[in-house]
Amino acid sequence: MSTLMKSKVRAKNRQKRRVRVDLASIRSVDHDCGGCATTEKSCCARYEVCVTAAELNRIILLLPEVVKLCPHLGTDEGYDNVFEEVGQGLFALDTTEDGLCTFTFVLDHKIRCSLHTVGTALGLPLNKVKPKACLLWPLSFSEGDEVLSVVDDALSFPCNSRRRNQPRQLCSAFLASMELVYGEGFGTALDRKAGKGSLRTTLIRCR
Repeated sequence: MSTLMKSKVRAKNRQKRRVRVDLASIRSVDHDCGGCATTEKSCCARYEVCVTAAELNRIILLLPEVVKLCPHLGTDEGYDNVFEEVGQGLFALDTTEDGLCTFTFVLDHKIRCSLHTVGTALGLPLNKVKPKACLLWPLSFSEGDEVLSVVDDALSFPCNSRRRNQPRQLCSAFLASMELVYGEGFGTALDRKAGKGSLRTTLIRCR
């Protein structure tokens, strides 16, 4: 491969690793998840969650533990197929009759994620257990310009609240989720940018 071609490949890969972030949007909201009290106010029922083939395979490995919390996933032959292919290498998760993600269960009158619970109990990194979309929520990429920001309806959920006095630093929950998804150091770098008053920035993901 010529030097020029190698440079083009490196530039293309570098571009894919860039993450554009709306800091003004993200630092305006606090997030604290303690489980949902009702289906109507649960993010596990509001959105269709899609996973990649890699995420699907990681979830399948956890099913022996997950089914202990979600017995509806078990069948006489093994486990129910709860993945519907919606595109090449992309699969939508099934929902229950109540409209909740099929991996939810109720504990102490709160709707919770079995993947999160099992991963934590086994000491697994959550980015090896939960779908990327769930780890980031209520952050998502806006359609059209592909900028990471807070979803439009975030404040309709009790786990999200508008921050008073608009502090520059980001809430700890967002920093933790971005570190899991984009790699160690990403959240720290982003918080540093926010602290300097940046409203938008672009960072290179660490993984």
